[in-house]
Amino acid sequence: MIPLTSELVAIGKTATDKADAIAQAVDLLTAAGKIDPRYGASMMGREAVANTFLGNGIAIPHGLPKDRDLILDTAIAVVQLPGGVEWGPGDRARLVVAIAAKSDEHLQVLSNLTDVLGDEAEAERLATTTDPAVIVARLTGAEMPAAAPQPAVEDFAQGFDAVVDGAHGLHARPATTIVEIAKGFDAEIRVRHGAKTGNAKSLISLLNLGAAQGAALRISAEGPQAEAALAALQAAFAEGLEKEEDTGAAAPEATAPGLTGAMATQSAYEGRLLPGVSSSPGFAIAPVFKFARDEVTFAENGADAGIERAALEAALKTAWHQLEELHDEVWKKSGPARAAIFRAHQEFLEDPEMRAAAEALIDQGRSAAFAWHAVYTERADMLAAMKDTVLAGRAIDLRDAGLRVLQELGEVKSAEAHLPTAPCILVADDLTPSDTARLDPELVRGLCTAAGGPTSHTSIIARSLDIPAVVGAGAAVLDLPTGTPALLDGAAGVLVAAPSEADIARAKAAMEALAAERDVEARERYKPALSPDGARVEVVANISDVAEAHAAVEAGAEGVGLLRTEFLFVNREAPPSEDEQVEIYSAMLGAMNGLPIIIRTLDVGGDKEIPYLRMPVEENPFLGERGIRFCLSHEDIFRTQLRAIFRASAHGPVRIMFPMIAMVSELEAALRIAEEVRAEVRAAPVEMGIMIEIPSAVMMARELAEKVDFFSIGTNDLTQYALAMDRMHPVLAKQADGLHPAVLRLIDQTVRAADAAGIWVGACGGIAGDPLGARILSGLGVQELSVSIPSVAGVKAVLRRAPMAENRALAERALAAADAATVRALA
Repeated sequence: MIPLTSELVAIGKTATDKADAIAQAVDLLTAAGKIDPRYGASMMGREAVANTFLGNGIAIPHGLPKDRDLILDTAIAVVQLPGGVEWGPGDRARLVVAIAAKSDEHLQVLSNLTDVLGDEAEAERLATTTDPAVIVARLTGAEMPAAAPQPAVEDFAQGFDAVVDGAHGLHARPATTIVEIAKGFDAEIRVRHGAKTGNAKSLISLLNLGAAQGAALRISAEGPQAEAALAALQAAFAEGLEKEEDTGAAAPEATAPGLTGAMATQSAYEGRLLPGVSSSPGFAIAPVFKFARDEVTFAENGADAGIERAALEAALKTAWHQLEELHDEVWKKSGPARAAIFRAHQEFLEDPEMRAAAEALIDQGRSAAFAWHAVYTERADMLAAMKDTVLAGRAIDLRDAGLRVLQELGEVKSAEAHLPTAPCILVADDLTPSDTARLDPELVRGLCTAAGGPTSHTSIIARSLDIPAVVGAGAAVLDLPTGTPALLDGAAGVLVAAPSEADIARAKAAMEALAAERDVEARERYKPALSPDGARVEVVANISDVAEAHAAVEAGAEGVGLLRTEFLFVNREAPPSEDEQVEIYSAMLGAMNGLPIIIRTLDVGGDKEIPYLRMPVEENPFLGERGIRFCLSHEDIFRTQLRAIFRASAHGPVRIMFPMIAMVSELEAALRIAEEVRAEVRAAPVEMGIMIEIPSAVMMARELAEKVDFFSIGTNDLTQYALAMDRMHPVLAKQADGLHPAVLRLIDQTVRAADAAGIWVGACGGIAGDPLGARILSGLGVQELSVSIPSVAGVKAVLRRAPMAENRALAERALAAADAATVRALA
């Protein structure tokens, strides 16, 4: 702990600006013999590259790492400014804690400030006290003069106790689950952790509780639906709130030939070491590229409160829809677990306490941009200062969501060097999830950030994109000029500037070793998935656009097992025309070079809403007008799409597939319309199939098989309907496992019915691309697996290694298992 005496605390001061406030602190430190006065210039240098305002009127100016030789003795000084001084747009500092630390002795001081950031009364006390001993006690952790007791927020009469089970405490994902459930009830709901109480409908409020694993909570409610709300929340806690598949822990270290722990002993490097924390494993050798973010400027005051409120509301809606599009994009690229990050961002934008605080500032005459910036930066600063590293890491997520709104309200000045145009190791102060999701892995060979941690959502997305990354490397990485030769070792958590030839040679050897198996798979990606005992399974791809059709062929796919046509209908004001659809389908067929494409007709409803299609508001959309039901009730859209598909079939082999068939009558109606359309356009017949996604379709599989040429089992929807678990549900999603024996038995029954009718069966969905799932499905008799493009080569390799006889035996054991966990244990 840094010793602090009253001589280093200045009470009741005023300052003309930030520079004056820092100068007063520097004078205190200089007079005490703690620093060379030139360290004051270093503190101002830090202000030019980083925001040292923590929140709640507290700023912590400190110098640049390169100037630590100007520190004679580690110390802190405090300048109290009751009237405050502007520290930045919307930030007013009243307590300036200047830090001169040679290493990390000051961390306890920052820890002691954490609680102040979330306690306005305590911050006010420190900013106005006339007794330096009060400040000394707070910063050193010593016994403090008693403060007047603050009235506690009482629990409501109805409630229950719960314990936080997740390894990372009540962080963004489980907190989002609580918020999503709470918002569905007409009740006021409080969550208490010790003396702190949060609003269950406010994500920020819940995160500020700082509830770690094992924390005891009291959840109480009052209002018309209080009892139902508490029952739903209690069930959620019982099921487990944690739904984040990647907990953020860095992947295991890879080992370079002849070295231990993937060069984890950083002394193995001869170049300049910039150590950080491992975030995503792998190696990169490329020049440095310094990332720059657009700057947003805005006026402090607004002309009319009504106009500013409307502007804020419009900006929030626009940002929400942008996040929805980004969610869909990341979902396609990296899966639902990664995309769910942006659901949490949407919750930030809908946070009632943030909106209320911003509107209060607007009513005081501030502009919408100023008000919003002040509100989200204050709360992000509070999160960043929390002791729990996972919760602190969520500050970047809040800043990301907040900046998205601010860009709609202010004037955006584009950065000169925004994104790289050549291969590089990208360095930045920190990256938001939105920034990371837009990175091109072909150009960004590695990431290194000054801030952040391995549990951040940015790290999770970096791993999903297979980009090696190091985080928390300190401000020194920002001093590297663009173009500096560098080596990044993601597993060891180090960036090496100007690496030696020996450094590069070691890293290249490790890269070759790590890529060996992947290279083998890539070289053999065009080989069929032929098992050692001669059984073949076709491996095809799921795609959504022409670019993905090209990518599927390059990846070794033997065709397209699922073309999701709903992506043609989103992000526009009206449905695509017949000619537009013909052009797109034809281009995809051309890209496939004669390989077949299964085109699924429009599948909307449930979790896929398209506003201009005038879809009805339904209490339970997953059991409502979705899939083929929507097509049959919007026959004009259905017929237009079928005409386009039949016209495009002249350019290559097409198969048509109807989604969400639940009963024979639906199939008969769809087939009748399709045949009428085919006759109209005078097209040749094509293979017709259906998706098996509903248990009733499995029960009627024998009758359905008599009317079509193939089945494609949609394992994701079949799982959620069989287990009665919404696969996007905040609590139940992790239990909706397609390898549950109940689902596998439905698949087995479907295959048997298809075999009896002489038609073939394919499968798509999550388990088709899972190595174990691929083996079990093939063992059950599924003849085609449709997977994401990056999974094609790997699934083929898995099927080539295992004899089909072993897969059949594996499938038999899976069918006899009691639960999904037992099935997965068979691996």
